[in-house]
Amino acid sequence: MPAIVRTICFLFFLILVASCSSNGRDSSAVTDTVAKLQSNDTANVETSIVQKINFTTEIWCNGSLQAGQKAIVPFEVQGNLLKVLVQNGQWVAEGQLLGQIDDYRQQHALAQAEINHRQALINYNDQLLLSGYNSNDTASLPDQVKSGAMLRSGLLQARLELNKARRELSNTRITAPVSGIVAGLLARPFTPSSEYKNFCTLLNTREMTVIFDVLEHDAALIQTGTGIEVFPVALSGQSFRGKITGADPMVGNHGTLTVSAVLPNTSGKLMDGMKVKVVVKNVVPNQLVIPKQAVLARQNRQVVFTVEDGHAIWNYVVTGYENSTHYTINEGLKPGQQVIVSNNLTIGHQAPVLVSNPVK
Repeated sequence: MPAIVRTICFLFFLILVASCSSNGRDSSAVTDTVAKLQSNDTANVETSIVQKINFTTEIWCNGSLQAGQKAIVPFEVQGNLLKVLVQNGQWVAEGQLLGQIDDYRQQHALAQAEINHRQALINYNDQLLLSGYNSNDTASLPDQVKSGAMLRSGLLQARLELNKARRELSNTRITAPVSGIVAGLLARPFTPSSEYKNFCTLLNTREMTVIFDVLEHDAALIQTGTGIEVFPVALSGQSFRGKITGADPMVGNHGTLTVSAVLPNTSGKLMDGMKVKVVVKNVVPNQLVIPKQAVLARQNRQVVFTVEDGHAIWNYVVTGYENSTHYTINEGLKPGQQVIVSNNLTIGHQAPVLVSNPVK
């Protein structure tokens, strides 16, 4: 016999006994008993209305930060370091002098290259005279005669050596190729440059790049310009906003897609190599939306209870997108239905319920 039927029979019995009693007891005791039984048998629930609205998806990912611009400063020439003019953590401007290598060998090579170049010019003029021309006949000098004289005189080779010597001398002065913060600097004065792999690394951290992976089935939600929120692991409770700049068109071996985004670092708190949590937010229009509390797992399926005529009605549903607080519904519900969002773990199909927040 269903519980509701037993309850009704018992209530009828109590009323009958009360009416036949000759001891004149107050009937309020029976009324209190009835109210108590009704209270015990009816679940108080809160509900929410199924709405068709624009839904904001959330995809949570792990990622890492990189400096927006990163430049390795190498030793273009080898030699003994005479000066190291910067230190780690220092901001430097593009073109600023960072260090100096002993340039004796380069100065000597340049002087020799200049001598060789002057000698080659003399030889070049001699070749032109042998051909019936001179270096002043630039307008009437045939290209074939000119190129032959330069080759035979060694002027072409001398120019190459002179340019190389000038470049190597210039490279003894180590300058910043870009503006940024000095990092990875190990070099010390009066040591050979061969002791180090590079002079330093320059990091422009005023704008950061975040690299993260998303699952293949979420690829459709990744679009250039989509907003993200970044939560550095080392900065608890702090978040930073940025935008997606692109995604690798190749899916990796683990079924993921590598995505990159940029975010400003005006506070200077973000550092190259930081581990972060990333949430990608995207708006999907015209979705049926309900709170997550309404969705239960029953019989390996998703179930939502709706309220109809004071009773809980069991509905199988198929969810779609989700964020931290809501699901979208692909099947099983209609707009305007009342779904139960509290005290729904123990109720059953057609159980009597009392809505504590009725829709007005």
